[in-house]
Amino acid sequence: MAYILGIDLGGTKVEAAVFDDERKILGRHRAKTEAWRTEEEVFERIAGVAAQAITNSQVEPHQIAALGMGTPGPLDPQTGYIIETANLPFKNFPLGPRLSERFNCPFAMANDVDAGTYGEYKVGAAQGASIVLGVFVGTGIGGGIIMHNEIYGGFNKNAAEIGHVVIRAEGPPDKRGVPGTLEYYTSRTGITRTLKEAIKKGKKSKISKKVDKKTGAISSGSIRECYDAGDALVKKVVDRAAKYLGLAIGGYVNVMSPEIIVMGGGVVEAMGDPFVKRIEKYAHKVAFSFSMNGVKIVKAQLGDDAGITGAAMLAKELLSKQPAQEVPFAGHAG
Repeated sequence: MAYILGIDLGGTKVEAAVFDDERKILGRHRAKTEAWRTEEEVFERIAGVAAQAITNSQVEPHQIAALGMGTPGPLDPQTGYIIETANLPFKNFPLGPRLSERFNCPFAMANDVDAGTYGEYKVGAAQGASIVLGVFVGTGIGGGIIMHNEIYGGFNKNAAEIGHVVIRAEGPPDKRGVPGTLEYYTSRTGITRTLKEAIKKGKKSKISKKVDKKTGAISSGSIRECYDAGDALVKKVVDRAAKYLGLAIGGYVNVMSPEIIVMGGGVVEAMGDPFVKRIEKYAHKVAFSFSMNGVKIVKAQLGDDAGITGAAMLAKELLSKQPAQEVPFAGHAG
């Protein structure tokens, strides 16, 4: 039996799971990424989480046939190098090769949202579709595209960076100095920033009691709780996020004409179907009516498991394409 290790790396958490041939998870582990640490420290956290998942699965380390990983980018899925990331310390870092060496197995690597979208395409909400756009709203915002059974990376292998589309040309700059990006306003980081800035200016909100005293973060669950309680400030900020997401997605529909848009990530999971419906409403305001005809905008089915599932499936396909003795310790473009 070929056991596969799937790893999902994000700006807030890293999770790993061991899968058997039937895609059953035998053991898993997760921890906070602690992205403020150095490259080497974050790498050791990733490797530690993966090792603990293997231990929890009761599979021997030498039985891991391959590992798959989804990670923020831009990255080179063929070489396994992370070129740079907005929410992690990596820059030109050989994450794939280092993990391959640590666990003595070949690796497949993809953008984290590519992996999540691929998981949804294979066994989740987008099964059977020929062209899929995935939009995952969490610490940041990422996109993934599936075209005719393959992850579409584009010319430079990093297509669908939807979070970095400019939606307000006069907006504040992000970490790269780009003004008014979708991620700046609509990610959980962006929503948190907007809420805290408003509170600092004197706006009243129950969310002020939900701010983590150590990290300054606000969880997606806390945002949902205050939203449902009718908190005026939270409703305003979250509804604006849904509006901006919808306007951006409507533009993407005009450009790429997907069959289905899958919405995932922590914010979408917490806010649920009403949030997705609001996004859909604004997408219809931008997309041509004939472009939206028959197009579905749905919430992801796999939840937090989308990334590790998609990454593991990419790794398994890497093994299936070549005999085991010929599989190199190198990356694989999904």
